Amino acid sequence: MSATHKKCIVLDLDNTLWGGVIGEDGIEGVLLSMDERGAGFIAFQQALLDMYHRGVLLAINSHNNASDALAVIRTHPNMILKEHHFAAIRMNWDDKASNIRSLATELNIGLDSMVFFDDNPLHRESVRAFLPEVEVPELPLDPLSYTATLHALPYFPHGATTSEDAMRGNLYVTERLRRAAEKRYTTKEEFLSELLLTADIYVNDTTAIERIAQLTDKTNQFNTHKAPLTSEEIQALMTDSAYDIFSMRVTDRFGDYGIIAVAIVYKKAKVWHIEQLLMSCRILGRGAEFALVGTISLLAARAGAEELTLSYVRTEKNIPAKTFINEILKFGPNINVKTHPIDVPSWFTVRTHI
Repeated sequence: MSATHKKCIVLDLDNTLWGGVIGEDGIEGVLLSMDERGAGFIAFQQALLDMYHRGVLLAINSHNNASDALAVIRTHPNMILKEHHFAAIRMNWDDKASNIRSLATELNIGLDSMVFFDDNPLHRESVRAFLPEVEVPELPLDPLSYTATLHALPYFPHGATTSEDAMRGNLYVTERLRRAAEKRYTTKEEFLSELLLTADIYVNDTTAIERIAQLTDKTNQFNTHKAPLTSEEIQALMTDSAYDIFSMRVTDRFGDYGIIAVAIVYKKAKVWHIEQLLMSCRILGRGAEFALVGTISLLAARAGAEELTLSYVRTEKNIPAKTFINEILKFGPNINVKTHPIDVPSWFTVRTHI
């Protein structure tokens, strides 16, 4: 087995998160207590909750009637994991492999980022056969050993290094709420206006150094020049008067996206050059990239610069970044910040912290 970092734990319910079969035993027959029969399930749920707080996504893949299973999650007094802890849920009678593919699509993660826990050996073998990218550990017969099995896996971080790591599970839950809300609007622009999007843009914010380093390392799709930087390198750039590092946090009426975009700018008298521009895929489609670069172009003009230029190094994955560059360079090879400034989308409120 490879010790590749995993992002998501996909969980069965009956005899995995609790003892018994809810469809047959009813909620009163569920084993979830501090006695010997139920203690293993409580310990396992607590360990999973600890993983959630360290940034690991949790998802459900269960053969069950949704109303029965949700009743346990919502009302059982000893249930530790609640509905909001799960980034995505599949409660149906489809095959488990198809559900996992669907979960991966919804969460926008690779199958090789997922670990599947199920007490049923037939389901485990089926997922191994049809989805070899998914890691499927053997679950011991004794639920009291479930937690030890989880802790023995080499795939998960031992601690959240940034606030964004710790809030990752909640980010997926709020994104589900956004998708549901979007269906009520006839146009995307109307929906975005109603989101009450706010971008807080910081310049050389030393409290965000760890998160900025993380983004330079992990961001692949919207990254104009993939060049990972250490925290020490970022600290050095922040103290160099020739550079400014812009970081952007976005919030809306559903919650906080966290720090999701970074621009590293080399400043000359007449030209500001963006050496790296990168943004988390979780915010794609909201216009946040225009809010950030539009603000930088405004600040460049105020400082007396005439042009804004960008580095772009093509990779197999960064087509979204190239699409954005093509859009903002429609007036020429460089951005003239005096004659053609980049407009910040009307649905964004921008606050600059210098």
